[in-house]
Amino acid sequence: MRKKAMWIGMVIMFLLTGCGDSMSEDELVRNSRAFETEKGGDDLQASSFPFLSLEKYQGEKDFYTLPELKDEVKELLGDHYWPEDDLSKEELKKLTGISEDMYVDFLAQKQSMDAHIDTMIIIHAKEGYVGAVEQALEEYRSKIIEENRNYPQNFGKAKASRMETIDDYVCFVQLGADTTIVADKGSDAVTAYCLEENERALYVLEKAILD
Repeated sequence: MRKKAMWIGMVIMFLLTGCGDSMSEDELVRNSRAFETEKGGDDLQASSFPFLSLEKYQGEKDFYTLPELKDEVKELLGDHYWPEDDLSKEELKKLTGISEDMYVDFLAQKQSMDAHIDTMIIIHAKEGYVGAVEQALEEYRSKIIEENRNYPQNFGKAKASRMETIDDYVCFVQLGADTTIVADKGSDAVTAYCLEENERALYVLEKAILD
């Protein structure tokens, strides 16, 4: 940490004194990242000049358990987070085809009523299995969309579902809660509404996993 702080100070002084006038911003960023890799490979804040965000280095990186990740999403969405039933590993495999040998841990929640499809799945994939988990969740997503084609509100929600891989965590979100406020505008309006909720959830998950 002390070496990182010293290096950050040196780079800032280098920029302020004009020594970098002959180098482009891209070159400076590339050189800073290459230097960081040589000195230990600690994570850097993703920005044009990542080393300027010093608050990231005030303490050690937090580790979030899967229930804590879920709680982060629930805190953000509040009453708009509807999944409530935890799936067992057997239920997860039956639903998505993801078997126990593919992950370190998982969290999967659905609504208790079959008529509602709000779902969140977080898979901490084993090394070498990220691609297989992604494929399984993409196939699951396609299946849900097809099954709900004749149910406008659920169809819009299914189309808005998102899958995103963050490090070795594969996250599937199909959220939106009560869509009646936009239901009379058609499934595309429902999709847009739910997509916003899914993006909010993924933002929180990404922030918690990567910070």
